[in-house]
Amino acid sequence: MDEIIKLAKEGNQSAIEQLVSSYKGLIRSLANRFYLVGGDKDDLLQEGMLGLFYAITYYEEDKGSFPSFVQLCVLRQILDAVKHDNGVGQMPLSNYVELSVATNLLDEASGPLDSLLKKEYAEKVTRVIDEKLTPFEKQVLLYFADGYSYDDIAARTNKSYKAVDGALQRARRKLLSYKE
Repeated sequence: MDEIIKLAKEGNQSAIEQLVSSYKGLIRSLANRFYLVGGDKDDLLQEGMLGLFYAITYYEEDKGSFPSFVQLCVLRQILDAVKHDNGVGQMPLSNYVELSVATNLLDEASGPLDSLLKKEYAEKVTRVIDEKLTPFEKQVLLYFADGYSYDDIAARTNKSYKAVDGALQRARRKLLSYKE
C-alpha cells in the first residue's frame, strides 16, 4: 500500500484510481452521515473525494497511518463545505442534519451531566424513530446511515429506487418536524 501511496503522490493516475476505489466506501459512509435539505448527496461525495486527494497530497508516513489521515481529511472537507456554504446562495448546505447523531453522542461526553443529557437525547431520537417511522422507513434510514447507496438499499429491501427515496424523504421529514 505504501508504494501505491507514493505513486499517487507523484501523480500516477493508476495509483490514484486504486486509492479512490479503495476508499470510495469510506467516503460514501462519511458523506451519508449528513443530509442536505434541498441538496444532493453527490455534492458531499465530491467534497469527500477532494478530501481524499488532499490526504494523498499531504500524507507523511512518519506521522500516522494513511487510513486514519484519509478519514480525517474527508470528514474535515465535508464539514468545511457545510460551514463554508452557509450563505444565501448555497442554502442547502447550511441546513444539514447528521443522521448518525444518536449513535455517536455518548462517545464525546465530557462529564456526568453532559453524558446524561446526551444519553437522554439519544434515547429520544431512538424513541422517535421507533414510534413515528414505519418499519420500511426505519429500515431504509438505518441502511442509509450505515453508508449504503440508494441502489444497494433497493436491492437489499427488494424495492424500487423511487420507493427507497420516498421512504428516506418521509423519514427525514418526520424526524425534522417532530417536537416532544
